[in-house]
Amino acid sequence: MKLVKIDDYTYVNPESIGAIKDDYLGTNIYLTGSDKPIETSAEIKKVLDAICGSEEHSVEYEDAENYRRNKD
Repeated sequence: MKLVKIDDYTYVNPESIGAIKDDYLGTNIYLTGSDKPIETSAEIKKVLDAICGSEEHSVEYEDAENYRRNKD
């Protein structure tokens, strides 16, 4: 699974994103099949760069065990 880092607290699988909406407070990300947004203060340009594959935002996630091991 590939995750992208949107901000310090938000990581998203780009394949599960259904819509992105610019808001005056930041950017809302809607997952496929959901009408409740993930609210982030990140600018929409940063969100789109992350989703489009910018290496700065890319995080590889193989499985939960490797993620926990590499995080420390």
